[in-house]
Amino acid sequence: MLWPVSASDPRPAKDVVREKLGQSLRKVGRLADSLDRAERGPRGTERPDTPGVAATAWAVAKAAGVVASSPVGVPTLAVAARRTAQDCALRVDMMGEHFMAVIEDRPTPLPARVTRRLDAGQKWLITSDLHRCNPGRLDWPRRQGTKDLYVQMLEHYAERGWGLIENGDVEDFWMPGGSAWGAVYDIARVAGGVVAAVDDSMRLDVLKDQLDRTVDNNALIYRTITEGFLRPGRYHRTIGNHDEAFVEPELAARLEGHLPGARPVDNLLLVHAGDGREPADVRSVDEVAALVTHGHLTDSWNGPGYSALGRAITWLALGLDDLPTPSGTEGLPDEEAVDRLLAGRGRNRLVSLDPRFGGNRRFDSLDEERLFAALAAAAPAPEAPHGGWPWMLFGHTHYPMMKPRDAAGESVHYANSGCAVLDHAVSALEWDPSAGDEPVRLVLWRDVDGEAQRKELTADGPRLRVA
Repeated sequence: MLWPVSASDPRPAKDVVREKLGQSLRKVGRLADSLDRAERGPRGTERPDTPGVAATAWAVAKAAGVVASSPVGVPTLAVAARRTAQDCALRVDMMGEHFMAVIEDRPTPLPARVTRRLDAGQKWLITSDLHRCNPGRLDWPRRQGTKDLYVQMLEHYAERGWGLIENGDVEDFWMPGGSAWGAVYDIARVAGGVVAAVDDSMRLDVLKDQLDRTVDNNALIYRTITEGFLRPGRYHRTIGNHDEAFVEPELAARLEGHLPGARPVDNLLLVHAGDGREPADVRSVDEVAALVTHGHLTDSWNGPGYSALGRAITWLALGLDDLPTPSGTEGLPDEEAVDRLLAGRGRNRLVSLDPRFGGNRRFDSLDEERLFAALAAAAPAPEAPHGGWPWMLFGHTHYPMMKPRDAAGESVHYANSGCAVLDHAVSALEWDPSAGDEPVRLVLWRDVDGEAQRKELTADGPRLRVA
């Protein structure tokens, strides 16, 4: 045993060891914080794009391990990808039944069971893929210059009485490295996973610490959410793959300590209640205006039950990005990507994948083409517009889309919010019932000389154009 257990201590040895582990983790964390502060320099001169000595050393160790294990590791990943792709094909075929079960409030065969119903008569801002995390080089929102922009954007909608739905991948629990604390988090998370079968407390404590640091690192955003949306009762969120930790009751409770009442769910339904009923009473697909979900359920690399594969790929990619090389590898969207959207060259077609491995050359891993073909085949009302399905509002892919085209060139009743880590820009969806038959808008907010500027993006065949 690492620590002596006092004979006079009445607690079980397991509880004592857990406490000692927590104390040790906090001490190492404080040491990492001190090192990070020293490497970033005085306030106002921080260097967030520099990983630092500890992160670089850990990245070198990881790279050496990856190289040494690659003869076994690479084939293992390939076999895992084949298996999850096969399993996920069955999940895609069940999506129609899953969505009907969600709407009718009956058991679903798929692992996305928790649903909340909201008023479709309320205006909602829907964002996703925010990837908020601890300070350091992997603080994507800071690196992309979207933190202040997101606050300005939220203030705009809060002042006008809108509600806010953060649709998954809000806090990021998959982002290791990038700082001394990031290296500690990565090592402790791996160690916690190894001993989880015996005692899961270390893993949970590490995740809680990551959440606390993420909130502290984005304090103004959380304060804006609390004052503008949470207190008026207009804030909701779903669970994505990068924040799948919230399926754990202890983590969900920890989040509520920061945002009281904000318990993430798998699905949100925007419903037309009417006749004095509450949204929670609606069970008919005819009264459901939109289904809001992160969109990773049929992702064979990142979906529930398959996410070990996605975590491993993320762990490898971001670890390599901390190596002392001239350029990074994580491929964040650059200024050119935003310029394409503003110039009307944004891609607006469903993603398709190689069905053998569940991916493509861009490392996309959600086969939207196959998913929406399966939903069309399972339409609840084949003769009705869109087969009787409500609007499907997803995130996850980071591609903003509005009624995208399928392989046959047909428009699909689907919109994707994109992400909040574009280069000095955030894409999002607006749900505005006052707009009548077209309540969904895809918008791009960007930073223009420190001021937030809103543009609407509309479908123009397989492209997006500025309205």
